[in-house]
Order: sequence, then structure tokens, then C-alpha cells
Amino acid sequence: MPKYYGCPCEGCGKPLTLQDDIVVCPDCGAPYHRDCYEKLGRCIHAPAHAAGYEWKFPYQESELCTCPACGERTLRSESVCRCCGAALPPEGAQEPADRVDSDEHSEEFDYSTFYRQFQETGAPQVDPLRQTYQAAFGKEEVMDGIPCKDWADFIGPASPAYLSAYCRMQLSHTKTSMSFSAMLFGPFYFFYRKAWKPAFAFLAAELVLALPTFIDLLQITDSSLAPGLSTSTLLTLSRVCSVLSFLLMIVRGLYGKWLYRQSAAEKIRRIRAEFPDAAQRKAVLCAQGGTSWAAVLGCLVLLMVIGSAFTLLLGPNVDALIHLVYG
Repeated sequence: MPKYYGCPCEGCGKPLTLQDDIVVCPDCGAPYHRDCYEKLGRCIHAPAHAAGYEWKFPYQESELCTCPACGERTLRSESVCRCCGAALPPEGAQEPADRVDSDEHSEEFDYSTFYRQFQETGAPQVDPLRQTYQAAFGKEEVMDGIPCKDWADFIGPASPAYLSAYCRMQLSHTKTSMSFSAMLFGPFYFFYRKAWKPAFAFLAAELVLALPTFIDLLQITDSSLAPGLSTSTLLTLSRVCSVLSFLLMIVRGLYGKWLYRQSAAEKIRRIRAEFPDAAQRKAVLCAQGGTSWAAVLGCLVLLMVIGSAFTLLLGPNVDALIHLVYG
């Protein structure tokens, strides 16, 4: 709910920040701190709901500027951002009001330069982003007990995008951050990022959800291993698995970055324990982190092997299957 950050709570009048738990009236859209809403017990505009009252954004565009630290809209007249609390630069030094940050700050920062700065100093040199990092992870810039420099070494060139996402997640107290790569490519995304546990877990889940298709093929080819399921039962099972597959895709998209973070943190902690020397640790982090197309290829080969093994279970009536496929 980014449009509510910086707006006054309808209950207490204090600005709603990235750290706040915000609730919105389902009838008129008025925003509140959760505590304020629970104390009131209802929306203060409830008497006007029947007349069609709708909450309006309280500020004009001319009154707002974009905070360079968190990317949210805040009041131009104040010295600190109402959303994240970071100090705002002087009026003349601000970016144009119509310039909007992307989730990974892709329009504001040179990723290669930013990554090189991480490699050399262990912290970004762009003050606004550093303020955001410190707001999320403290002045030491430690995430999950691991310095951001080690995170950058492990993640690789994409570290600015991931660390910015994790920073927003930390400030918003959430584990969700949309990853279209994880949602669309499923287990392949996790194999590519070397997150082995979620990779194999999602791969196994996909195979389990494909069971109705496997059972159908066994029945078509008159396999002796085919369970005695009626057509209606198999159809119901197929529909249930289709719904579960869709839900699994949404879960991957929402929690993909968080799962990758957990997997990476486990590996980085182990490497930090085994390699106390900074130079050796950096080399190992870079080698064991990053991405791997070989792992994606390995996943494809594994699926081919599983598919070939499944064909050995088919029954003698393979012609029926060929006729079904090719008509």
C-alpha cells in the first residue's frame, strides 16, 4: 500500500511510515495504524459511508517530492521523509518529482559501479541508499547477522537489486516481494541461483501435482500399475492439482526472494565459519554464490531421466497413446 505512506493516520494524525502496520477501511479506503483502528473499533467516517464517502489523498502533487532513500512520496516542505525518516537533500539537489524509482533503483544507480563499490569498501557510497540500508539493517549494515559486503560477494552483480528488495522487506516487516522469475520459471529459478533446498522442494512438488497426468497415461496404455480410479475421480483430482499448481506458482512469486535469502544466509554463515581470512572468504563466496546455468541444464537432464524412467511403467497399449497424441 505505498500510496498511504506519509499520509496522516485518520485515527491519531501521525504520518504512516514504512515501519507501521497499516490497515485500510474496506468501505472508504481511509488508512490507519492498526492499533488506532482497533482502539476506535470502526472507521471514523462510518456515518458517512452510506452517503458514499471515499477517502481522498490529502496532498497536492506540488506539495510532494520523491524521497531518494525509500522512493516513496513525501512532503516537500519537511526536512525528513515522513515514510522512512531519512534526511531529505536540499530542494535544488532533489530529483525531478516525476521521476519514479523502480523496485531495484535501476534508473538511479549504475549497477556495475555500485557492485564494484561493494567489493572494494563493503558499503555503497550513494548516501541516500546507504541511509536506507542503515535504517533497515542498522549502522553496521548487517542482514541476518551477515555483513552486506559478504552478501554482495555471494549474490554477485545482481546484489544491488536483491539487497534493495531485502531492505524494503525489512522496513515493511514482510517476507513477501514479488519475483516474476521465481513465479514463471519455478524450480529453474532456484537452480539458477543455487538455492538447492527450495529448488528440489519445488521440483518435487511439481512432480507430485503432475500425478493425475501420469495416472491417466498409465490407464490409457493399460498398464498393470494403473490404479483403479474412475474417470470422474481422476477428473476431480486433476482439477484439484491444477488449483494447487496455480497457488504454488503464486507462493513462489511472493516468497521466492525470501527463500533465496534463507538459503544464501545458511551458506554464507558456513563459509564465514570455515574461512576467517577475508581474501579467502571473498573468493569462496564468489565461487559458491552467483548463478549457474549448469544447474539449470542439470535440472532439465534430471527431468528427462525421470520422464524416460516413467515410460518403462507404461502398459502394452502404447498405440493408444500415440493415437491420442497425434490423432
